[in-house]
Amino acid sequence: MSVKKIIISVLLVGALAAVLVVNLGPKEKVKILVQTEKAKREPITQVVTASGKIRPETQVKVSADVGGYIRKLTVKDGDHVEMGSLLVEVDQQIYRARFKQTQAAEKTAEAQLALSGASLQKATGEARRVKGLYKKALISAAALEQAQADLAMAQAQVDASKGQLMQASATLDGARKDLAKCTITAPMSGVVIDLMKELGERVSGGDFREDIILTLADLSSMEVEVEVGERDVVLISEKDHTEIEVDAYPGKIIGGYVKEIANAGITRNQWTESEVTNFRVVIQVDESEFTLRPQMSATVKIETAHKDDSLTVPIQSVTLRRPSEISAKGEAKNRQGSRKESAGEVAARSKADGPKPKVDPQTATGEHLPVEVVFIVENGVAHAKKVKTGLSSDTRIEILDGVSLEEEVVSGPYRVLSKDLKNGSEVRVGSPETGKTGGRQRREK
Repeated sequence: MSVKKIIISVLLVGALAAVLVVNLGPKEKVKILVQTEKAKREPITQVVTASGKIRPETQVKVSADVGGYIRKLTVKDGDHVEMGSLLVEVDQQIYRARFKQTQAAEKTAEAQLALSGASLQKATGEARRVKGLYKKALISAAALEQAQADLAMAQAQVDASKGQLMQASATLDGARKDLAKCTITAPMSGVVIDLMKELGERVSGGDFREDIILTLADLSSMEVEVEVGERDVVLISEKDHTEIEVDAYPGKIIGGYVKEIANAGITRNQWTESEVTNFRVVIQVDESEFTLRPQMSATVKIETAHKDDSLTVPIQSVTLRRPSEISAKGEAKNRQGSRKESAGEVAARSKADGPKPKVDPQTATGEHLPVEVVFIVENGVAHAKKVKTGLSSDTRIEILDGVSLEEEVVSGPYRVLSKDLKNGSEVRVGSPETGKTGGRQRREK
């Protein structure tokens, strides 16, 4: 064998040995980059956020009670009207003719009643004379019976005439009201916010069909109607203070309070996987300098609870872990697993541990039921601590037990907190921008 081949063989063997040493030798421990923040005392307000539409507190839909063509329309969209002022006049020709007809029918009934009364008076006198003659035996019993029958018929005619007069009066009253309904006046003072008919259009009146002509609203008092999920509605009470931000006035806050909470929910997509139940909540808007119009979009923050002095941490610091994952045994196991393992070691450990049982979170009990924890960093190691939480805002959450004042808790990144971080994991505190330890550093160009 030539010297050149020997040298090449030695180099190949050396390279292979180096690769084996790198792959099979002890691995450098992997440290997870995290950020921390100290627990502090501060006021905290629990807030429920919902979106909805601005609407007037009082609005009335004006419709016609009689059918016909609109002959007079005195308002346009946006006009302010006073209570009792003329809004619309429907063609009165048919109803005026009907009124005159029923008026004449009433007069005829009155005349018929007077005639019946005179006949009754005559029949009464005749019956009295016949009765006197019968007592003197001057006439027969048949003549007396005829006189009494004539009296009864006259009385019946009077009763019938009275009924006809009552009927004619009722018909006249209905015709009078129908004629009056042709003139539509404002039932309240307010602003015309929706004019749906024009001059000359036909309206359909009746009790079983609402043909809306216009809508009047009192724009001096507004409210917001929102829908709140069933888990949040139990936190809300009437008179709770609210902050309202209208999309038309970004960054401007208008005050308000909870006026009404629905007792029954609204279920959508029922019997499907996307089924959701919400509850209607009405927010009374306080007086403000801003002009609010119906159907403006608004976001409402309802303050359901408040504490002036609470121990708080960032809301993302609180995560869920099973009790078995935060035990001393679990911590030792997680520390051992913090270095990189070869494929053979992973396979051997998985075989030794056996398959992990699947846990249904809805039926989990005991060590399988997740608990709330935060991670504390001590000497480069993350320790999970079980905590008891209270109120929560958009960014902070109250800690009732488990964390001390000024104690540093892991606050990010979110993925690390929610999935990667385990009890006993080795970590390094650094900046989310640079990955370097210490505080936030500027990136070098």
